[in-house]
Amino acid sequence: MSDSQRWRHLLMGVLLCAAFWGLPAREASAAPSCSATMTALNFGNVDLVSGGTITASATLNYTCSNDNGNARYARLCFNIGDGSASQASAGGHWDPRILRDGAANEMNVQFYQGATSAIWGSTTQPISDAFDVTLTLPQRVSIFTPSVTTGSFTLRGQINTGQAGLPPGLYQSSFTGNHTAFRYGIANSSGAVPGDCASVGTDGGTFGFTASANVVKSCLVSADPLDFGTVDGIASSTNIDSTTTIRVICSKPTAYNVLLIPSNGDTGGSSAMKGQTAGNTDTVPYRLYSNAARSIAWGSLAANDVSGTGTGLTQSLTVYGRVPGLPNVQADSYKDVVTVNVTY
Repeated sequence: MSDSQRWRHLLMGVLLCAAFWGLPAREASAAPSCSATMTALNFGNVDLVSGGTITASATLNYTCSNDNGNARYARLCFNIGDGSASQASAGGHWDPRILRDGAANEMNVQFYQGATSAIWGSTTQPISDAFDVTLTLPQRVSIFTPSVTTGSFTLRGQINTGQAGLPPGLYQSSFTGNHTAFRYGIANSSGAVPGDCASVGTDGGTFGFTASANVVKSCLVSADPLDFGTVDGIASSTNIDSTTTIRVICSKPTAYNVLLIPSNGDTGGSSAMKGQTAGNTDTVPYRLYSNAARSIAWGSLAANDVSGTGTGLTQSLTVYGRVPGLPNVQADSYKDVVTVNVTY
């Protein structure tokens, strides 16, 4: 073998050794770590006048990784504070929590743990029941790949009833920064897992989110029958009068108009009641008014409807009815249908 050939073999050996020495060493395993996020709690457009329970949900997502060669055991604790709207209103709004609009009107809401009645609170605060979960974190997949454990949980938001007086607009609160806190504790055995959220010590950061609700204009209307009673069947020129009540609830301060539309579609509030017995074609005329003197017709035009402004409370409107003299009709029950429309 020539000298040049021997040098080539020696050089190859050096290069092979250098390649071997350059392989990365396996670092020591790290302690398990966890993180969490929360989606927005958006109630959307809400009608506070119609009543009923209004709810929405947000989703908590959490992830833990374990780089150890053995399983680890964890307690995860998720704390939610009173929010930015509470802080803007001197703080301390826990039960109920609040959302605020731009004019500092306050909507009462609450956050619950899933489908339960447990309020989602914070360990060190007046509502101390933070949501917590225990997990088994499997050993790592390989020396280069930690195991990953994920999960989710539902926050159920609910708007308190009895708030029809709130004006329309966007109500919101931010639960970012120190308004959320994620803490967890890790143990080498299931029996050593921290027993409650007051005992966990690892800071997992925050899982900030926003809560919002857009109150829309809304009205509800109901009415009692207009009953002229029982009269004798003798034709008469004497007026027969009666009244009834329409009840309107509109969000504050919603402007509204109440229109009365008899079955014949007359825009001036005049129509006739029809006999209910088969073959009876007789009718009894009537008229609708908005004043006790029965001089202002109540119809379905801008010129003769009745207007008002909502307060969030029931507003009662009186309908004054009149049969302008009883015609010569056969004995029967006479009826008509009047549609009450509320525009706003």
